[in-house]
Amino acid sequence: MNVSIFKIGLEKAQSQQRLVNKKGGVFLLVLFLVTLVILFTDKNLQTDFGSVKPFYVHWYGLLATALVDLIGATLLFAKPTRSLLRLAGGWCVLMTLFLILDVFTYKQVGFSTIGEFARYLFVPVFYDSSLFYIPGLYDLLVVLYFLSSIYLLRK
Repeated sequence: MNVSIFKIGLEKAQSQQRLVNKKGGVFLLVLFLVTLVILFTDKNLQTDFGSVKPFYVHWYGLLATALVDLIGATLLFAKPTRSLLRLAGGWCVLMTLFLILDVFTYKQVGFSTIGEFARYLFVPVFYDSSLFYIPGLYDLLVVLYFLSSIYLLRK
């Protein structure tokens, strides 16, 4: 009798844990979708501010990160384990740092100072003399990676 109650309790706890782990997949899926919006709407990212034909190397780098997010989301939906959650959380920490440190590539994309590029990336107002993009999406992506890392590493 006691063993069966223990088994039922254990199965219920495991089921709840799987549901919580699958929420990590939702975070990665949202990150994937936000990245896709950036990839398809940011003409500056696509063409290095109009200096090259689509698609610029930084665009492909962001595409690769989107694919990693999609693969991670798929894995967390299919087999949500604690180790996959931690791996996804580590990925989100790495991406948060990567996106913030991206300002140091300012010379590669034609900005004369880090501050100008940081303003373009992190101020949710349209930057003068740039091609079409949706201001604030990069900020949103950084915040979502940061929040995802906290959620995933706490589980």
